[in-house]
Parts: sequence; C-alpha cells; structure tokens
Amino acid sequence: GASKRGGEFEITRIGDHDVASPPDSVAASESLERLSIALDRLAALDPSLAQLVDLHFFCGFSFVEIASRRGVSERTVQRDWKKARMLLRQVADPPERSLVDVALSDGNAM
Repeated sequence: GASKRGGEFEITRIGDHDVASPPDSVAASESLERLSIALDRLAALDPSLAQLVDLHFFCGFSFVEIASRRGVSERTVQRDWKKARMLLRQVADPPERSLVDVALSDGNAM
C-alpha cells in the first residue's frame, strides 16, 4: 500500500530540490493510495516493472542509476519505463488512470 511507499509524506518540488512534507490534504493522501493500488496490480503482473517505478518515481533514482544497478543499458530502462506506464494505465481504475497519466507523464520522478 501507500504507507510502504511514503504515504505519510507528499513530495513537493521547490526549484530543483525535492522536499518531503506531511500532506496538506486528504486528497493528496488518497491520490498516493490510488497510485499505490495501481502499482500493486502492476507488481502482480511484472514485479521488475513495479520495482522500476518504485526506484524512479518514489525513490528518485535516475534512469542511468537504475541501469547501472540492474546491469542493463539506460535505453533498456527507458523502454521498461514506457512499458510500466502503459501497463499501469491498463490495470488502473478510471480515477487512477488520470493520476498515472499526470504522475508518470514525463519520465521524471515526482
């Protein structure tokens, strides 16, 4: 669930720095929970892709760092990222789909 992915925190961008802070609304917590549900469904289909989303989106690792960690090329990680986004969208319920689209749209961590 969301708690294992930092559900008690909201990631906020300030300039080029990410800052973890308590969520300022119930909506932020619910959004993270919905994204977490979709990610759990992805993990049931492909644990490796779910781990990629965890590493990049929740932990903030770059594609280069993930590629090095996995012993694959950065291009492979980029292809897997696209596949993860596509599968997340497929397994998500309609309210989660828009969240997946927004949260994972540009390949950058939150």
